[in-house]
Amino acid sequence: MKKWITLTALLMAGTLFSETTPVMLSLVTPVQAPSSEYDVTGFRLSLLYGDCHDFTGLDIGVVSRTAEDFTGLGIGGVNIAGGKLYGGQVGLINWSADKKTGWADISTGLQLGALNYAEAFCGLQDGLVNISGTSFTGLQSGLVNYTEELRGAQCGDWLIVGINVASGPVYGCQIGLINYAKFMERGVQIGLININPNNGWLPVLPILNGHF
Repeated sequence: MKKWITLTALLMAGTLFSETTPVMLSLVTPVQAPSSEYDVTGFRLSLLYGDCHDFTGLDIGVVSRTAEDFTGLGIGGVNIAGGKLYGGQVGLINWSADKKTGWADISTGLQLGALNYAEAFCGLQDGLVNISGTSFTGLQSGLVNYTEELRGAQCGDWLIVGINVASGPVYGCQIGLINYAKFMERGVQIGLININPNNGWLPVLPILNGHF
């Protein structure tokens, strides 16, 4: 306890005149040093739950949350970025609630976990369930993959074991047991059941479907 109090005092003294801290330690917010209003540029350890404003660096914890943008690598049970993600999240649940403002300003990197979610994402999502709310560019690989607009690929685990859904336009490919694309603009579907409503008089086909 004395060591914790001493370390807390040092951190508070070092950040007294700054809104940025190089180190943040948290038991359960608000029992942390410094407070969740600070940006972190460096390292954060969240023993149970930690919260901060912006983050850049290495983040390790059971549940770690960043109110705004996250840049770097997050490793833990639950990783939450309230803004955009630039880097990687590795954990059971990875969450990036970014708001898409343009193709040059969306979350970029990788998410590895049981459940991966991003509002708009460019990179790799690999897990049991992968969700990108508005748009996805890159590769989604898992048992269930969902996005609205796809530019890239969706594939099941071991390529074929999975369900791929795109509720908007697709530019790329889907590989799985069941593939659905509302608008297959340019691409192919490979799987047991391939659903492509804009493919004229053959909207549902086994093995292969597509549109160019």
